[in-house]
Amino acid sequence: MVKDLAKSINELRCAAVGRCRERLEQAAQKAKGMLKNGQIEETKDTVPPCKEQYGVTSLLKRKHGL
Repeated sequence: MVKDLAKSINELRCAAVGRCRERLEQAAQKAKGMLKNGQIEETKDTVPPCKEQYGVTSLLKRKHGL
């Protein structure tokens, strides 16, 4: 019984470590995509702050062109 528990714990630990490695690899690939010539490339998703309008309609117009 103890061996079964130890085996189960070991399998769960290996699965968790594997998932963490996958997440680290995905984050590294995402970071590589954001870097350009050693500098961080600005993404188009970021919207500069607007001091004049704060409403939902204004946000939709700026971000989505509605």
